Amino acid sequence: MTLEYKKHNIRKIFFLILGLAFIVFLFTSDGHRYAIDELHSSEMAYRMTTLEPDPAYVQDESKVFFNVPIYNPRNVGSLCANPITCYPASVFHSATQVPFMAANHYMNFISSETLVLDVEDFRDPHYIHWRNSQNVDVVFMELFYGPFFSSLSVAIFFLICIEQKFSRTNSIILTLILAFSTTVWAYSNTSLNLVPGLFFVLLGYLFFKKFQNLHQYRFLIFSSAAFGFGFLIRSDVILFILPIWIFLIVSHSSFKKKLLSVSFFSIPSLFVYYIYKTIPGLRYRLDIVSLPDDAAIDDISECDLIKNPAATGDACTLENPSAYTDLTFFMTAFSVPFTELMTRIFGIFFAPGVGLFIFCPILLTIFFSFIDYFRKNRAECVLILSFFVLNIIYHTASTGGWHGLVGWGPRYLFLMIPFLLIPLGASLEQRNRWKILPIILILAVIGAFFNTVYVIQDVAWFVWSRPGTEVGLFGLEGFKTAQMYLVSDVIWTFQYSQLTHSIITAFEQLQHDIYILHILGPIPYSIIFTFSVSILSYLFYRVFRPKKISQGSLEN
Repeated sequence: MTLEYKKHNIRKIFFLILGLAFIVFLFTSDGHRYAIDELHSSEMAYRMTTLEPDPAYVQDESKVFFNVPIYNPRNVGSLCANPITCYPASVFHSATQVPFMAANHYMNFISSETLVLDVEDFRDPHYIHWRNSQNVDVVFMELFYGPFFSSLSVAIFFLICIEQKFSRTNSIILTLILAFSTTVWAYSNTSLNLVPGLFFVLLGYLFFKKFQNLHQYRFLIFSSAAFGFGFLIRSDVILFILPIWIFLIVSHSSFKKKLLSVSFFSIPSLFVYYIYKTIPGLRYRLDIVSLPDDAAIDDISECDLIKNPAATGDACTLENPSAYTDLTFFMTAFSVPFTELMTRIFGIFFAPGVGLFIFCPILLTIFFSFIDYFRKNRAECVLILSFFVLNIIYHTASTGGWHGLVGWGPRYLFLMIPFLLIPLGASLEQRNRWKILPIILILAVIGAFFNTVYVIQDVAWFVWSRPGTEVGLFGLEGFKTAQMYLVSDVIWTFQYSQLTHSIITAFEQLQHDIYILHILGPIPYSIIFTFSVSILSYLFYRVFRPKKISQGSLEN
């Protein structure tokens, strides 16, 4: 008997993984924002949807942060030229949210009466009031946006594993680990630009792998376009574009192939950069820099020339994005004291409150998997390491917020997580699977548990609480004098780690924050969720199960 897998089964597995991840992410979605970053992008998306400016907007007076002036107290920066886009967020990030908001705005899938929370749901009346006062179009977007893009990212990662020549079994194992044992699951609960950013980075890398395997230059155009759109959403995607560009230069011995590869990859990238430089001129009146009466004259040069972005804040840097500014931030790595830089690098990996290996323990496998991966994929291993090193240097040295503030784990390394999992596929291919699977299973289960603790409750509100209060992690003594960044206790101690307190809160005083569970109730929710996952799992088994054909049929 011979086993045969049909090639189109990969397509079926792709859609089943997409469906399974989407169902799990959707049924654990909270339907609301957790950080101010999401507020800015969703406000712009809502204005794009309705084409109506914010009532607080005043023509020829309003600047960025006009709706939350506490973030621009000195009122520096250029005047807004467009009331729809006068928000400190990427236009392209908000544009990806518009279809979700428009769907509910014009079709009314959910209304203000769909879910009305009360003291039986949450004990904090302020939280209840905040949740009940949310714009329903934004709620609908928050409910579906993260699960949609996160599940797409997971499914794309499966195709990347296939392009890596990993077996279907190992590709599925890696994909399920990415989906449920890393912070991908936790961040599927958000609408941060990390979520679509991850999708476009993985899509760009998938096309890059297809170019490597098929040697068709059209895939380089698709790859560059995907990376480029990701760059328009989140500028640190440039840390993936530059290494690939250099890789294309050094990987070909033939000058003709080198020239063609670099040209096909560069043309979309240059067009994207032109858009990146053009958009601010449409959003802001860069020729007019309005300052408060008591502002120093140096503020004008700071805002125009970006000499000191830290002094003027996002109000200036958002209006005048430039490669020079980003390069200046990157070069600050060489001005950070060596001991401080090493402390940050150690912290971003191992700190109890933010460490990558703490929140994603499965990534501890890189200490042996990269060796296995290097044996057969030396060039690509160096490429992934270059992604890693650039991200580490940029995010640990260019800002005091290297830890990701109140993000779940080191959110600024979020885009690197899939690439750190790829080498594990090489270990599964080369080593005795049954010897390393127990280790992988233990680490994966721990990671899934940490994610579950996050998605079942509102960690931002009930664990961190709010600045200025006496409860939660923000109630620590250090926060009474800290102006922006976290006090060291929540970063460097298990006692005050957000992970520790999230686990304690989940077991001792859980107030679940799952939107669909609030709507349906426990029994209907459990039945529908279990039925959906069971059906997809069964279909998954049917597709993945090898089909046997007789030897005679094979010979014919």
